[in-house]
Amino acid sequence: MRDMDEIVSLVSRFLNKEKIEYVIVGGLVAIFYGIPRTTMDIDIIIQIPEDRIKDFIEFLKKNDFFANEDDMKTAFKEKSHCTIEDKKSLIRLDVKGIYTEFDKDTLKRKRSFNYKDTKMYLASPEDTIASKLLFGSEQDIKDAEGIYVRQKGKLKMDYLISRCRKLNVYKKFLEMKKRVEEIENELSSHRRNY
Repeated sequence: MRDMDEIVSLVSRFLNKEKIEYVIVGGLVAIFYGIPRTTMDIDIIIQIPEDRIKDFIEFLKKNDFFANEDDMKTAFKEKSHCTIEDKKSLIRLDVKGIYTEFDKDTLKRKRSFNYKDTKMYLASPEDTIASKLLFGSEQDIKDAEGIYVRQKGKLKMDYLISRCRKLNVYKKFLEMKKRVEEIENELSSHRRNY
């Protein structure tokens, strides 16, 4: 059975070698910047010409993924995502194209990391916080809080605030920030009392 690290490395190496622009987003990035948790999917935004989709699908099939060229092309035309399942594990790739200005900005602001001898590109913590607030599920909010706490002091706050305003989640950002600060103050108070 393959693990998440193997799959991320395998796919990143292929995309890098083929010079296909991509950025990993979602839960995996939230774990990287924030609080560890379980995820079974790898979300990738990819900028791939339609005539290169076939090569990507062939690579995936050769490496034991259930992948279909027509499914991916249809997903991109419908501005949706294509789910690709790994035959050797329960892990999925959720691949989508560049559909919005936010997607373009996320790709442009991606961060490069070397992990186990593989270069990979992850969304910035600021873009990840903003997108998590936009999606807004309970897990997304926890992810945003975790990133905010762990990356505090390293975040580009002007950009984060601007991004939250553009996505109409600035109020959610302020609420999250207030919750985090209240918890930090409470913990600090308890530490002083011991």
